[in-house]
Amino acid sequence: MSYHSEHQRMKPVLDLARKLDIASNPSLQALFEAGSGGFQVWCIPQDRPRGWSDIPMHPGAFSKPCQFVGSVHWKWEEEKIVGLEIETTAFALADHKPREYNRENITNREDDIEWLMEKVSWLFAEAGVPLAPFYVASNAESPAYVLAHYSSREEEYIVIVSSDFHPEAFCRPGFALVRTLGIGNATLFPLNMILHPEGEGQEMDIEPDEGPLVEQFENSSRLHDDDWLEAAYDDAVSGWEE
Repeated sequence: MSYHSEHQRMKPVLDLARKLDIASNPSLQALFEAGSGGFQVWCIPQDRPRGWSDIPMHPGAFSKPCQFVGSVHWKWEEEKIVGLEIETTAFALADHKPREYNRENITNREDDIEWLMEKVSWLFAEAGVPLAPFYVASNAESPAYVLAHYSSREEEYIVIVSSDFHPEAFCRPGFALVRTLGIGNATLFPLNMILHPEGEGQEMDIEPDEGPLVEQFENSSRLHDDDWLEAAYDDAVSGWEE
């Protein structure tokens, strides 16, 4: 076994996940967002975990209305993939049912884990790859901050939301909350303020979902990497607005 051979063994799964990409494929089975060492899984109104039946969903920049449920990463022991480490974080429940859910009880809910395992098992079966054992991430902690992306047909913006608020509180009229990403350390950045990928009053010369800030956001989401925030801050990508 080697890193290369193990990646090749999982390649059919990632290839299929890319074909069933939530961002571009309108099929009801397209619930995935592939990375290099795993993938994310999203739910839709027609297919969601128990307890999500009254959670609103919007397409935003995706192919259909959806909400993030969880992620899957290869679990390595030396040069061998020995399992699938899974984790769920029900941001949508905390956003829309704040009396029942908060940042402390939305991680690895039993219903969410059961639903996620079902989708992952189906993906492996369709890809013709033997299913590896599941490992539920036991040391997962609720993120201290949430990076929230909002979009309309013509504009977009991002807010780094502190634990004192919910992302929906910063959704402006005519915009939709299209995705969220938990991040660990954002104390050096303006919190609970709108961050624009373009300067105020400038015309955007690219599509809203292809801006540089959002591209970095999407890459970080796939790789679970928060380091881009510091680079984005140093490079002054965004302008701040009260």
